[in-house]
Amino acid sequence: MSTALWQRSPQQTNKGFTLIEVLVASFILFLVISAVTMVYRGALLSSFKAERVLTFSAFVAPIAEQISMEIKAEKKEEQLQGSGTMGQLSFTWHASVNQQSKAPEQFNAGSGQMDSGNKTFKLWQVTMQLQLKNAVRNYQFNEISW
Repeated sequence: MSTALWQRSPQQTNKGFTLIEVLVASFILFLVISAVTMVYRGALLSSFKAERVLTFSAFVAPIAEQISMEIKAEKKEEQLQGSGTMGQLSFTWHASVNQQSKAPEQFNAGSGQMDSGNKTFKLWQVTMQLQLKNAVRNYQFNEISW
């Protein structure tokens, strides 16, 4: 009779999970949640970076065009600089003449002689700095004026 008190029926032995099984399952769940969180965080950071690059890229061409017009309007100076804002972007720029030369001679069909042009061509080195909140990008390009 005393042995019957300590024996369990088969229905009672399979009623739940052991502590080890619960801990292992919890650990696996934690690992999966951590991995998903890291992937989501990486995607979110990439999205912010792509948005910032896209904003800079969208404004580079119009700002460069504005700088080009200012350079072409100036005839005498060897160094130019300026600044401004466009949208949410602020920018500064500096331009200096790298090379300068006279226009080549051209044949004048009416007079039958070579005419030397009075135009002077300038090759400018332009450096511009764009700033959006705390992000800064630097760009360089060449511009020709006459």
